[in-house]
Amino acid sequence: MTKTIIVDANVIIRFLLNDHPKLSPQAISIFSQAQKKLIKVYLDEVILAEVIWTLSSFYKIKKANLTENIEKFLSQDWVVSKKKDLMLNALYLYKSSNLDYIDCWAYVVSQDFKFKLETFDMNLKRLS
Repeated sequence: MTKTIIVDANVIIRFLLNDHPKLSPQAISIFSQAQKKLIKVYLDEVILAEVIWTLSSFYKIKKANLTENIEKFLSQDWVVSKKKDLMLNALYLYKSSNLDYIDCWAYVVSQDFKFKLETFDMNLKRLS
């Protein structure tokens, strides 16, 4: 049975940006093991939200580049989560709208659970 690990947002960010001389190679090594099917990587929705927030706000990565890279990452069969489809749906909505990722997440979760979404955000309210 393949061992599953969980990584924090910093590992994913170092992997995606490949910008740190010491930490990026370590992150690449982790995901290389996953690609070789030696391990699986559990991705929690909170960690994904932190990755997206950090890359968009602190690193000022453009939404198109950000969503393309996150989508490729999430689509790997070695990235596992029971909520992977919801994360991808939120990412697609985020990509095609002017909403924040967290708003998109709240919307897709409300749709999945068939809950009414209460919000003061007019753009989000239009979806509901």
